[in-house]
Amino acid sequence: MVLYPELIADAGPVLTDGGIETRIMFGTGIEMDPEIQVAGLLGDPEGRSALGEIYDGYIAAAAERRLPVVIGTPTFRASPNFVRRAGLQSSGVEELNGRAVEFHLENRLRSGYEPVYIAGVIGPSGDAYRPEEALSPDAAARYHRPQADTLSEAGADFLFAATFPSVDEAEGACVAMAATGLPHVISWILGPDTKVLDGSSLAGAIARLDSNAKARPLYHSLSCIHPTAGRRAVATLTTEAPELLPRLVEFKANGSPLRTDELVRLNHPTADPPGTFADEMAVLFDREGLRVLGGCCGTDDSHMRALGRLLAELGADVPESGTVDAI
Repeated sequence: MVLYPELIADAGPVLTDGGIETRIMFGTGIEMDPEIQVAGLLGDPEGRSALGEIYDGYIAAAAERRLPVVIGTPTFRASPNFVRRAGLQSSGVEELNGRAVEFHLENRLRSGYEPVYIAGVIGPSGDAYRPEEALSPDAAARYHRPQADTLSEAGADFLFAATFPSVDEAEGACVAMAATGLPHVISWILGPDTKVLDGSSLAGAIARLDSNAKARPLYHSLSCIHPTAGRRAVATLTTEAPELLPRLVEFKANGSPLRTDELVRLNHPTADPPGTFADEMAVLFDREGLRVLGGCCGTDDSHMRALGRLLAELGADVPESGTVDAI
């Protein structure tokens, strides 16, 4: 299996996993710890089994179309603040993150499918929808280093900082991830105005992190927004800084246009039909830009199977570069 940066350089389509927390929340009767959420399920046989079935489905969706697939560790809230609030010992960060990578190594081996890449997932130190809770770059570099180190040492293929609402904290997280020696990716959450939630333009966020030799990620990503919002963001970037389009390589989209904090208040899952979701994502595919595509809140393996089918078709015959109209 080639290293992840080599896979990205090849410019072919890559499928990622889809929703995790929302599937546990709405598809099972399993209760999650309100602080560490799915990270805490790996120590429980029922929770571990349920997570295994979810990830198995995502790997199978990619295997059906012979696509490389990325599965992220369930560690979005396995950092010091959340571990402390959950009442765990200080060693909980190492235990939760190490266990999560071990879990994915087992999932990859059990699948018998080779191009499965493990993303060591790191979330923001506070609420992903509250940029005012974000850390400064220096504080973030210190805060995220223990989790980054553990994920790296345990065997993740690359590190993935997901759903960051602040450029300051994202920069520090990238410094911490880069210090491990592993490739790292930063994934932004955007508002309806296509800006990072701290008010920074997406173009400005990409340019700032790329200019920091200690923080420059392998590429940039979008996550936890609907495909239509992602399409608006790409259109804005095309207008403001088209030279940065090749740096935006990944998009993990919500299945519903509702915000995540609205989704979790529902007592049922909600998402676009798989075919509709796949069509909305496929229009964004571009060998020179967005080519790592998958799901986030509200999506499941049926959405990834539909998306995988279209990605396989696009990967077989696609123009060198795509364009996205503003909507």
